[in-house]
Amino acid sequence: AGSCRAPRCPPSPGRGGAVGTRCLPPDCLPPLESSPSKRFSPSKRKQYYINKAVRNSDLIPKAKGRKSLQRLENTRYLMTLLERDECGGEEAELAHAATPSIFAEACNNETYVEIWNDFMNRSGEEQERVLLYLEEEARKKQERKLPVKNKEKWKEHPAYTPKECFQRISRRLRSTLKRGRIPMGTLEGLEEELLAFFSVTPHSVYTALMDNSFERLLLHALCQYMDLVSASSDIEGKRQMKVSNKHRVFLPPQLLLSDYLGQMS
Repeated sequence: AGSCRAPRCPPSPGRGGAVGTRCLPPDCLPPLESSPSKRFSPSKRKQYYINKAVRNSDLIPKAKGRKSLQRLENTRYLMTLLERDECGGEEAELAHAATPSIFAEACNNETYVEIWNDFMNRSGEEQERVLLYLEEEARKKQERKLPVKNKEKWKEHPAYTPKECFQRISRRLRSTLKRGRIPMGTLEGLEEELLAFFSVTPHSVYTALMDNSFERLLLHALCQYMDLVSASSDIEGKRQMKVSNKHRVFLPPQLLLSDYLGQMS
């Protein structure tokens, strides 16, 4: 059996894996009892697992926190998938057979169903541990696809030297940063957030509500220094910042902006 390598997903002290029970990822979570639902048809199995997920979400006390609300939103999304499949079944009789969706194929695959059932019956904390583990594994896999020589060339490329990174910042923002009255604690906090976020999920979008105009200015400058794309918009009377990565992987500059400004002063 494989072992869990991710530091965020340590082995559980619970009992060992039961015969015929699958765990996602291996050894990271205690096993669940096998479901007797294999005797049903694929469509009934899908209905069974989604209904079970809904029943589980009904047991969650309302307003318990972000994780509980996220599980509830996931369950509602599953119900919309089920409704689409039911509506599509009636229309399919009048049209040519369409390629089944990934969700439908997964529901008809006993292996995927066991894994899905195992995941849905976990607590919100366990689900988050699994997702963090999978995101970390996906990041490592993406990095392995990029040859070592290319990584070295990327970091050694003139565009990624501290000086060139600073020159990417707009002239107005550079002038503001050179005045020497930058709250370094705020800048370092923003750096830590972006590094932690894009190191794990380089293709996701970082969002944050920021009412302070100077903090937004610092974030824009930091994104230009890290070669990220930033934009702000109004959301219900508040300013929201969105940051994305335009590259296949995220490779931050060798010298952070806060350190570079410290050398300039």
